[in-house]
Amino acid sequence: MGGTVEVSGLTKSYGSQNIWHDVTVTLPPGEITALLGPSGTGKSVFLKSVMGLVRPEAGTILVDGTEMVGARESQRLALRKKFGVLFQDGALFGSMNVYDNVAFPLREHTRLRERDVRQLVLEKLDMVGLIGQEHKLPGEISGGMKKRAGLARALVTDPSIILIDEPDSGLDPVRTSNLAQLLMEVNTATDATMLVVTHNIELARTLPDNLGMLYRRELVMFGPREEFLLTDHPVVSQFMSGDPEGPIGMSEETDHRRTDPLADPGYGPAGPGGPAGTALLSRHAGARSIEVLPRQLISATGNPRAAATRHRERIETGASRLYVAPDDEVDRARPPRRPLAAVRAATAVGDVFGLGLDAMRASVRRPFAAKELLEQFWFVVSVSWIPAMLVAIPFGAVIALQLGTLTKQIGAQSFTGAASVLAVVQQAAPIVTTLVIAGAGGAAICAELGSRKIRDEIDAMRVMGVDPVQRLVAPRVLACIVAAVLLNGLVSVVGVLGGYFFNVVVQDGTPGAYLASFTALAQLSDLWVGALKAAIFGFVAGVIACYRGLNAAAGPKGVGDAVNQSVVITFLLLFFVNFVITTLYLQLVPGKGA
Repeated sequence: MGGTVEVSGLTKSYGSQNIWHDVTVTLPPGEITALLGPSGTGKSVFLKSVMGLVRPEAGTILVDGTEMVGARESQRLALRKKFGVLFQDGALFGSMNVYDNVAFPLREHTRLRERDVRQLVLEKLDMVGLIGQEHKLPGEISGGMKKRAGLARALVTDPSIILIDEPDSGLDPVRTSNLAQLLMEVNTATDATMLVVTHNIELARTLPDNLGMLYRRELVMFGPREEFLLTDHPVVSQFMSGDPEGPIGMSEETDHRRTDPLADPGYGPAGPGGPAGTALLSRHAGARSIEVLPRQLISATGNPRAAATRHRERIETGASRLYVAPDDEVDRARPPRRPLAAVRAATAVGDVFGLGLDAMRASVRRPFAAKELLEQFWFVVSVSWIPAMLVAIPFGAVIALQLGTLTKQIGAQSFTGAASVLAVVQQAAPIVTTLVIAGAGGAAICAELGSRKIRDEIDAMRVMGVDPVQRLVAPRVLACIVAAVLLNGLVSVVGVLGGYFFNVVVQDGTPGAYLASFTALAQLSDLWVGALKAAIFGFVAGVIACYRGLNAAAGPKGVGDAVNQSVVITFLLLFFVNFVITTLYLQLVPGKGA
């Protein structure tokens, strides 16, 4: 039998907008449940809450008896291995072909030989009709094929709980019917607990054992398909018939202006003496009740479905009852007050520090994504080294010219070399290096992670029990650190040579005096502080880029805004951190000869 999912008193809001409140429902183990509701009622948010990807303000979610809401992230990662999830757009990893996408969970969580992995992957691809497409990247296949590949990946580990978000989106009617039949075959073969979010009325009428509906921040009805489809509840009747007339309008605001069926005194629970202890509501004017109960899909193989037998027994014994939300519960939730800007800022700072600490811990935890580290390091260096050198030359020249002019005026021209080199090594090189890394490599890292975020790839990774911090963040932060240290050395050399050239050639300085003054006043710690700054600055740039990417808002604009914020925040932090480090260094390390 499939896993158990028990939701109690669940409430979720975004800012001042309450999505739904006090949702209580238990998914019958091994059965197929469909969740319906008008657009914007939070069906996908409910799915993500069950997965532990969204944290509700109140309530509990028990997965096989283990609490999901209050669990640590490591516990949630372990629990998610029980899930198979099909996201609305497939959430395939764009850098992997179809075969590798489907094989990903097996390679992460099993020790199967590649031959066995291949057998399982091809079996699932054949099941969803994608044999021959396994070598293609997600960008080379249609939306419907992405959906089917995502389903194959969700099924490849034979999960006990399967969550499916809009299985019909991107599919034509024939393939939608085929997919519904496929889900029935999967349930027959695995007895997995399934929750399907859909707008497809035909699929909702013929696939599930149980149906629920969200409307105006409430779970207005939940129960066996047989009773749900025969109710004359005005909201359910209108939605299932697609009638434009009724309480459901084009938006929540329109719904409020229409006649509220649940506020009508003619509607309400029939009382405990009603059939099976349920409440079937009176008919509302303009709403059409559903009069015909369609036949449920059955397995094409002819094999009996264990879930159907259990479902029938629950109805016959009265253990399964149709729940209808009481009238006085509609809109009773009050949205939480939006936190003050200072509180939100403090929370964001805490989250950034938390991500930095998690990245440090993940960098010493096995398995480490060494290949990802090398790829990211090469990428950051390849896009940063030429701009860094081009910026280092004028930086070194300006410092040398300015200091050369100043030392001439005060009669200390012999110290020009020491002042120029120390300024380049301690200040200019680390700052220039990291600004270029943040503006080139960091911006690209933020854009990549932001794109993965809005395509649900990050959530897909979490659902498969893979920690994105360990797999994506830690390698990128380390790549920025190593690249910053190495490029800092290169920029220091180029900057010193640029300063030397302009001081000697343009200002008629003495070559010997330029170098001699540096060796006379500089010390080894002066060189080390530049490298230390570069490492710290690289860490800051990497963490900020990853944080903004992982928290990008929806859509291309959200990614663009995240990139812009990443660069600006990094620039501001670098100058602040540079001031702190320089002040501490000058206070703690005495100058040579002091």
